[in-house]
Amino acid sequence: MKDTFSKADTMAVKGVAILFMLFAHLFNRLQLVDLSTPLAYVGEQPLVYLLIFAMNPVHFFIFLSGYGLSLSNKNGEDKRCLRLYLHYWLTLLLFVPLGCILGDSQVYPGNFITILKNIAAWDNSYNHETWFMLPYALLVLTAPFIFRQIDRRGYKWILSLSFFIYLLVRLASRWDGKWLDEYRLLFWIDSYFTLLLPFLLGAASAQRFPLSRLRERVPTWVPIIGLPLLMIGIILVRNTYQSIFYPFYVTAFILFFVCIKRPAWLDRCLNAFGRRSTSMWLVHTYFCYYLFQDFIYGFKYPLLIFLVLLCISYLVAIVIDRLNISLQRHLSL
Repeated sequence: MKDTFSKADTMAVKGVAILFMLFAHLFNRLQLVDLSTPLAYVGEQPLVYLLIFAMNPVHFFIFLSGYGLSLSNKNGEDKRCLRLYLHYWLTLLLFVPLGCILGDSQVYPGNFITILKNIAAWDNSYNHETWFMLPYALLVLTAPFIFRQIDRRGYKWILSLSFFIYLLVRLASRWDGKWLDEYRLLFWIDSYFTLLLPFLLGAASAQRFPLSRLRERVPTWVPIIGLPLLMIGIILVRNTYQSIFYPFYVTAFILFFVCIKRPAWLDRCLNAFGRRSTSMWLVHTYFCYYLFQDFIYGFKYPLLIFLVLLCISYLVAIVIDRLNISLQRHLSL
């Protein structure tokens, strides 16, 4: 039995993550929920709003990156980052001109400095939801150094240090987050160390939790019951400091998920979304926030709104992926 996630497992988790991302970005603020007509409530809270507290898609993607990089003996982290940036630049090339026509003229394209900052992903004024691209690139570039330290000191020491730093930056940002808005460098430092912990948990899971052993030792019913209980639990503990629990929640969620024997049709669907997840991440908020918000929320009911955004994002992602593959092939990347 295989000891690590299969490609199908990884793509299925990415599929879950991108579905969570689209849903969360549609309903992660009550002002956005008010643009729809929720049909289900828990007390006075719309169910769609409560559900987003069980979704942290960024940590899913970062966990998978740590998992995959810890198993890879290949070099070429710089090429990996370049490929991601080319993918990102392609979406800017397509959507910023649309923004100039249909969006806020004060945002698109902005002055020369604004353009350069967005190209470098130092600023995300064109699409705020691409904020984690730069810290992700930094994690990829520093991964060889991180893994050397793990080899020297061990996972327990590095994870403990990372958790301590994670607590500091999370508590500091909750105490007074204004300095993160005022000083962009501090924001990126905060983001890097926030994402370092799920990255390391992914790496530790790959090295310390063989999948074959998990599937042998964990009864079939445990992850089936455990997943909904995890989601309910993280929703119930939602408060000012809930982000402290997310890296561990995501780790448990993913490990439970891959232990479940999933129907073939479900895996095919999740794999399809997983393969398009990068492009869907890079474009979906242009539709639901920046350029076509009235059209998307015009479908009124949350499930219908979500399905429309999902279909549009997926179809556009197919086009972008084909353009991106052609571009990278032309550049020998």
